[in-house]
Amino acid sequence: MIKSRHIFLLIVFASLVGCKSTELAMHSGKRDLDYKTQKAFEKVYFEANKQKVLKNKDEALKGYFSSLEIYPESHAAMYQCAKLLYQLEKFPEALLYAQKAVNNNEEYNHWYHGQLAQFYSKFGKYELSAAIFSEMVVNEPGERTNYTEGASQYYNAKSFDKAEAMLKQMQAKFGIERESSTRLDFIYSATNQQDKAVLVMKKLSETYPDDLQYMGYLSETYMRAGQEEKAIQVLNEILHQDSTVGKAHYALYTIHAEAGRNEEAMGHLKESFKTDDITLQQKLQAISTFFNGLKRDENTKSDVLELSDILLENYPTNAEPYVLRADIYATLNDFHKAREYTRKAIDKDPSDYALWSKLLNANLRLNDSKQQVVDVEEALELFPNLPELYINLAFAYLDLDNLDKSIETANEGLEIALEKSDKAQLYLCKATVFGKQGKHDKEDVVFEDILSINPFNSTVLNNYAISLAERKKDLSKAESLINIALRLEPSNPFFLDTKGWVHYA
Repeated sequence: MIKSRHIFLLIVFASLVGCKSTELAMHSGKRDLDYKTQKAFEKVYFEANKQKVLKNKDEALKGYFSSLEIYPESHAAMYQCAKLLYQLEKFPEALLYAQKAVNNNEEYNHWYHGQLAQFYSKFGKYELSAAIFSEMVVNEPGERTNYTEGASQYYNAKSFDKAEAMLKQMQAKFGIERESSTRLDFIYSATNQQDKAVLVMKKLSETYPDDLQYMGYLSETYMRAGQEEKAIQVLNEILHQDSTVGKAHYALYTIHAEAGRNEEAMGHLKESFKTDDITLQQKLQAISTFFNGLKRDENTKSDVLELSDILLENYPTNAEPYVLRADIYATLNDFHKAREYTRKAIDKDPSDYALWSKLLNANLRLNDSKQQVVDVEEALELFPNLPELYINLAFAYLDLDNLDKSIETANEGLEIALEKSDKAQLYLCKATVFGKQGKHDKEDVVFEDILSINPFNSTVLNNYAISLAERKKDLSKAESLINIALRLEPSNPFFLDTKGWVHYA
């Protein structure tokens, strides 16, 4: 209801249903054929139909062309040629045969005219397309789409008066109803005739006083016309009739927020969160706009947590509200609670690896390597082929001084890792383990292996340099390594610290 957009679309026929083949074949031209010619025509025509059904478009097109050689006045064959040429993206030829189909048929044919209108629109010939639809209105006055599509084509041609006239003709036939009214509203709003837009939507709303959706349309029109007070009045009337209309609350939230009436805006936003006619995605998008104020404003923090509580209560089986709560706590640097709610989100949807990644990141933030091992082992049961998990697990074991398990895990990861960055991380873990074990020859070999894969990995360059400096070994190489790292990241304080240690050594 609120914030809907009445957009005029170009006519698109997903498929144009043809007339019955027999009927088309028997009555497909201006003159009757003698028996022999009729039989020859039907044989070729029906074979073309068969190829079309089999989706042999080129063969079908050849067949229809052949049928026209026998019977050049066959509008049915012309129609089929136009349709196939269009599908084969031979648009100028398609337009030509669509025109021929209409011109060669003395009687009105809905499909021929509809096809020609489509093709005119395809080529931007909107006036011609609209003229065809106007003709269709005359021949089929009870078909609503002829009016709306004709109005759309006139609008595309910037013939706004003709578009308006066609929609008013539609209302004269069918009375005041949604399709014509919303399109008139669109035309009036687009041409800056706001008073007319208001009148047409008021008439729609008054014609159907029990349809709150139309009152919502009216409130939109008032807002576009700059009549904010009347829009608020209509929205409050909607809520007076039905306080559970979330879109009315959401519209009032938007109006009050833009006017700086933050307390009133937040009240309506909270009410909209309790309803079903605002989608969960819309609610999540709305709450995300407050994240910047979480840390600096206690009122914002309180409101966001309350909005989050509403979502947790109303969507207990969805993972998204728990992810939202986790993100709120992460923004507030409360990673214990962030981890807690991420875990709850995983319980709702364990197949979403992004949630596991958030959980592992929280463990890293908390320096909780024991829990990291537990969580990664569980994740590996679901995602056994993700190198990231082996990297996290290998470093967790390293942090816990379980060096054998760290090496074992790194080797397992290397068996499946394809990306250079993943391999570098796993080799870096092995090098660190060998360094801790005093196996410096192996450590140096691994560092060299990593640099052979990626000679510009700044972390590896730094770690290799500091390892050499601590051992007072090959210090000129250590200096060269850290200088390359600093060229890659000149302001990295850890790299500057390493360079100091190299000089000290």
